[in-house]
Amino acid sequence: MEILIVFLLKLLDNTLGTMKNICLTREKFFFSSLLAALSTTVYMIAVVRMAKSDGILSIMAICAATFIGTLIPGLVVKKSEKEKLYIFDITADNMDNGKEFADILRSANIATKTSVVYDTMMIKTLSIKAYCANREESKMVNKVIYPAFKYNVYAPMSLD
Repeated sequence: MEILIVFLLKLLDNTLGTMKNICLTREKFFFSSLLAALSTTVYMIAVVRMAKSDGILSIMAICAATFIGTLIPGLVVKKSEKEKLYIFDITADNMDNGKEFADILRSANIATKTSVVYDTMMIKTLSIKAYCANREESKMVNKVIYPAFKYNVYAPMSLD
């Protein structure tokens, strides 16, 4: 029974620690400080409990709790994030390939904006901006983009 309690305490400690780190990256400093204090309290209680329990089995329980307590909060937060708008700024290697690629994106209902540009050799080519409204569209653009194209992905914007 003592090992189960130690496992649950360490699971809670790591969950609070992971949530603290997520809050820090989102600049929620007060809440992250509160989570750090709670995490430390739970950790100290777990250490006292572990000192009273059997050796290797407690260590294995703590390792498992550390793994699960770090993995689960990250996955939950990632799943609950709002969709973001990813903007691909693509320069085709030539005009024909650019038109063909833009048509592929349009047929997939991905918003595009095309404009004629000149490359470093002063050859006319096509610049394509692709506005991907979700992860699936971004993955699709990454999958079908021609290897000879040059592109950048702008920092995602929240679709609030």
